[in-house]
Amino acid sequence: MLALSRSGRRDAWPEGHVPEDIQLHALDLLHADASVITAALAPARSLVICVAAGRSQDRRALYLEGTRRLLVACTGLALTRVVYTSSTSALPERDGWIDDDEPARPDDPRGQIQRDAEDLVRAHCEAQRWPWLILRLAGLYGPGRELFRLYRDDPGAPQPGDGMQATNLIHRDDAVAACLAALALDPRHSAVVNVCDDDHRPRRSMFAALARAAGRPEPVWQLPAGPLRGKQVRNDRMKQLLGLHLRHPQHALPLPLIQPVP
Repeated sequence: MLALSRSGRRDAWPEGHVPEDIQLHALDLLHADASVITAALAPARSLVICVAAGRSQDRRALYLEGTRRLLVACTGLALTRVVYTSSTSALPERDGWIDDDEPARPDDPRGQIQRDAEDLVRAHCEAQRWPWLILRLAGLYGPGRELFRLYRDDPGAPQPGDGMQATNLIHRDDAVAACLAALALDPRHSAVVNVCDDDHRPRRSMFAALARAAGRPEPVWQLPAGPLRGKQVRNDRMKQLLGLHLRHPQHALPLPLIQPVP
């Protein structure tokens, strides 16, 4: 297995350890010569493309031009599968359920870039007759991306709004399982697949659970609770097409701290 990242730094790997069966190399998609990208990918038989912009990078350039350069470099390879990890930000914001085949595009600029990148991947793969899957990952959490990062505010300061925005999350381990299932999928299938857990509790409820787990007072909101609103991402295709059984169907919230007996 070959892993390519912009820095190629081994200490950036989880726990600083790269498994022996993985070859890690540096590759800058935006600035590397096209021949370098082609040579690096020559042994590839399948691709999992995970693009994430750093603070100093141009998001549109990386997601579109970087992805395009990567795919062009693979032209002529007999790839058995291309998996592109997108985001549920590629879906529009509206109240209620939303599925994998939603035709409407988001208004948010970041979501528009994600949708444009999806279109790019799909068009190039179909032109090359490569089986493709676009995995739209919900908000990613897990080791190194704990849910506590979503709630770091001053506990005494009121949270904005009423906190009744629906949540759409996926644990890191389930996201990895989705990528592996996508690689193993029958090559006759190409599709867009939402990767999200079953839990759409509002932020208000989740923040309260996080506060209890940290031994902090539950947050106060500027407005009283209203009805649940915002998009709720369906995951039926993830379960049916990929056969994925979620390890964390509900948000894996931390257990409350045990108070010592005085």
